[in-house]
Amino acid sequence: MVLLVSLFLFSSTLAASGPVLAVFAHPDDESATIAPLLSRYAKEGHDVYLIVVTSGQVGDSNTDIPRGDQLGAAREKESRCSCKALGIHDPYLLQFMDGSIAEWDTMPNIREQVRKIIEEVKPEVIITFGPDGLTGHPDHRTVSNLTTEIFQQRSKLIHRPSKLYYVAYPESLFANLPPEMAQSAGRIGLVADEWVTTVVDASAYLDQAWNSIQCHKTQWPPQMMEMIRGLGSELLGGKVYLRLALQDGAGRVEKEVDLFD
Repeated sequence: MVLLVSLFLFSSTLAASGPVLAVFAHPDDESATIAPLLSRYAKEGHDVYLIVVTSGQVGDSNTDIPRGDQLGAAREKESRCSCKALGIHDPYLLQFMDGSIAEWDTMPNIREQVRKIIEEVKPEVIITFGPDGLTGHPDHRTVSNLTTEIFQQRSKLIHRPSKLYYVAYPESLFANLPPEMAQSAGRIGLVADEWVTTVVDASAYLDQAWNSIQCHKTQWPPQMMEMIRGLGSELLGGKVYLRLALQDGAGRVEKEVDLFD
């Protein structure tokens, strides 16, 4: 009996300390999607890491900073600000060129760098975009594809993460949006409710998420920041919705309320 109790406590400790890795395309992607979740797991004692594949060098600019290296450097600084606001580790900034990561010669380099980071931080859970890229952005789709490919090629990994999640906004929540939200949310790739496997309550961390959003001043004007804030707090209610895409073991996934269920 003592041995069984000891094994249970040991396995519980491992679950409580399992690292989480988020892989996204641009500075700000984490703030617009899963920011409160990242903050929650960091607060609960997990090592939480973020990979940002591009520096957002040619994205929309809300300032007079010219597109290119200057904008990329500013947005990298904003990524560090966001991670600090969420209480997670400094981001891994891969610095690939915004808008070009789907190129034939670029993708192998991204795969190799992401694999190296996985071996370094040893995540139990990885979170990225779904195949829709959430907004359909080609960079988002590419990051989803590459991260999924890395996860499923188990023979190429020494450390093998247990779960791969996709960001998943359920159709039901977006069925009757107010007009002020409907236009901005029109491009979001939604997921049928039956495929949403995991709903994590991170409502206690909306303040940290708001601080993270406010870091990205070159990307979003104040009105857009408020819209993203309302999306997370009012529409989603501080909950983060995910789809468990791949996992160790087989069988249909039961509904989860925790990444480490």
